[in-house]
Amino acid sequence: PQGIATTIWQTSPTRDNQEEFRRLNLLAEIFGDRLREEIREKLGASYSPNAGAGGSDALENMGYIISQSIGKPEDLDLLLNTMRDLADKLATDGATEDELDRALKPVLGMLDKSLRDNGYWLSTVMSQCQADPKRLDLARNRDSDYKSITLKEINGLARKYLAAENTLLVTIKPK
Repeated sequence: PQGIATTIWQTSPTRDNQEEFRRLNLLAEIFGDRLREEIREKLGASYSPNAGAGGSDALENMGYIISQSIGKPEDLDLLLNTMRDLADKLATDGATEDELDRALKPVLGMLDKSLRDNGYWLSTVMSQCQADPKRLDLARNRDSDYKSITLKEINGLARKYLAAENTLLVTIKPK
């Protein structure tokens, strides 16, 4: 039997806040790398812990960073505590320049590739630009915005959101 441990931190809404959402995604990537190193490699308690940022374009005040890890039911408290403590350490001590670089380089590579992909232009930019003209501006400044992200911004978001006292802890256990 397996269960799932989930930790959630509320963030600013993602609606009309794409620049911060991009930074939250990088913060979540850095956090996810720390989770994999600690939970998978050191503890061996779960094969694929992960973290991400999300929100809603439709609902106001809906933004979050989430981490999840599947494990044995008896390990769920260990997984929850580890995820909460790693996030709190990230909030307190911050990320390193190397961690930001390792999170950002693959994103910049994907961005460059997407410019040559019709799927990006048709599905992401053009599909709703008549109803939401801001999509065109978001596409125009996307690459330069990602390249401008600083460690100070990432660490500021970590301090703002990832403190232990802001964590919602959730487990789903089998019967």
